[in-house]
Amino acid sequence: MTPALLAPLVALRAQTPTPPAPDPEMTIYTVTPGIAGFIAFFVLALIGWLLFRSLTRHVRKVEHERRRREESDVEGPGAGPGR
Repeated sequence: MTPALLAPLVALRAQTPTPPAPDPEMTIYTVTPGIAGFIAFFVLALIGWLLFRSLTRHVRKVEHERRRREESDVEGPGAGPGR
């Protein structure tokens, strides 16, 4: 490219954009998540609670099966449910 074509590109890159002036009505104390944020948080908390409850049920079931197997092994390898 020729220097004549590069000059406008360099001039555009040299300009630094200035951020817009902040709105005086919007501060950290006036901007809140609102009802949408509350609903989103509530739904996520509910899903987390349901997942934890399901996990607890599955762990209890596995633990119960392990204990049942250990008790049947203690009785002896030949002692099955039909003997």
